[in-house]
Amino acid sequence: MGKVWPANYLVAGNVERYRKIMSTFYKRHRQMQGPLYRPEVLNLMQAEFDDNYGELEVDQDLESLVTWGNLQKQQEMIRPKSIEEYRNKNFRYQITEEGILVEEMVNQLMNTKHAARGALDEKGIRHLLTLLDAFVAEEHELAELWQEIREAFRRVGDDTANYIGYITSPDVDSRMKTAQFLVYKDKFVHYLRDFISSVQNLYHSFTVVIEKLSQIDRDKLIDQMHQKEQEVPMMDGVSRAEVEEQILGELTALKLWFIGTSDRPSEYDNLMLQTDQMITKITGLIYYFGQEIHQYQSRRKDYLHLAKWFNRAENLAEAHQMYGGIFGLDHSRHYFVSESSDATSNRQNSWELEPGTLFLSNRGRGARQERKARSFSLDHDKQRELLEVHQEQLTRHRQQIDHYFNDNVLDFSKVESLDSRSRQVFLKWISTAIATYASAHKLADDVITQMVATELDFTVDVSIHRHERIIVTCEDGNLEMPKVTMTRRLR
Repeated sequence: MGKVWPANYLVAGNVERYRKIMSTFYKRHRQMQGPLYRPEVLNLMQAEFDDNYGELEVDQDLESLVTWGNLQKQQEMIRPKSIEEYRNKNFRYQITEEGILVEEMVNQLMNTKHAARGALDEKGIRHLLTLLDAFVAEEHELAELWQEIREAFRRVGDDTANYIGYITSPDVDSRMKTAQFLVYKDKFVHYLRDFISSVQNLYHSFTVVIEKLSQIDRDKLIDQMHQKEQEVPMMDGVSRAEVEEQILGELTALKLWFIGTSDRPSEYDNLMLQTDQMITKITGLIYYFGQEIHQYQSRRKDYLHLAKWFNRAENLAEAHQMYGGIFGLDHSRHYFVSESSDATSNRQNSWELEPGTLFLSNRGRGARQERKARSFSLDHDKQRELLEVHQEQLTRHRQQIDHYFNDNVLDFSKVESLDSRSRQVFLKWISTAIATYASAHKLADDVITQMVATELDFTVDVSIHRHERIIVTCEDGNLEMPKVTMTRRLR
């Protein structure tokens, strides 16, 4: 994880000179024009960069780019005809593979507005499905098809990722919040919805063909791909182990893109989620702008209609009442009444309720009310009666709880009917078990077992099967929950 030297010239002090030289070499590489000699570089920089650019600067820049690995130099052995030719060694310079990669990166960064937006192309995904169907049906020539699959899959992944990154970028997000976006709203929504519907129709076919990929002869594919790599003569050839690692990684990537695992969703699911969220966001913005436009519409006709009402008023008092009903009161005082009203719902009309009583007291200095101590007497008979009632309720509650345990074991999947009060108690014990277990462990096990001290005179061991679902019949409906068993321990 050290410094990447080929990218050093992008942040060096003389970055303008280095970038001019490297762009020239990269342009010649794209045009297949070969290397440049030192005098040619000097003349080029003097003509296109600065007239004062001299031999000291060209030697310094070229040597720095060679040291960083962007250029490579080679001396041509010729017979010198003069002392000057002997001193000035005839070097030629050519861009390296590392320099090409850095310049391609710079070119993409400078043109990212037009190059990296991507697209949601249903044709590209359908083409990938066609290649996969042909690949699983082929028995002999696998290398050519796999190269086409590799390229099509890379294009689908890059295009979709770039487009989702583009439409979720802060720049596009800020543009969506302007009224000018309403012109493009229909195109956005139709584009995203058409893509979702078409890809969802292909999803089942993808899952079937990717499952078939696990049954292919992988050794045969690896051997053919390695043989194809050997057909291109290179000094540093690719070994079979490297080809095997790449192909196995690509097979895994294909499966993760469309199917995923239990630990992480597939890229297809993420793509559908992001696209659906964008549609929801666009429709929300459309509703917002619609409300804004409606709010700022001209109310001239409304005011003219109100003026006709006021014109028909018989006297000023009636006009005042009409004004208060339409526009509200200009001057009002509000009092808070602490006494509870007879309202049974927050939607009940206030005018239909009995008025509350507000007790006004003196204000200012000396208005503080005096508090007098009052005596009271203990009613032991009343206390004893209330205590007996409370203990009787506890006994009935304990009997209800004991009814559900069979040999100190409660299996919710075998409960025939569960009353609402006991259900609240059991759910509280389950929540306590989950919270206690999560504070000390990670919720990754299939079965969670935790001891809980209850408000009754026993403890329970709560076992929760996270991936098994059951339905418990209650007196007021059905409850869907994980499979839970409780084992009682008497104190």
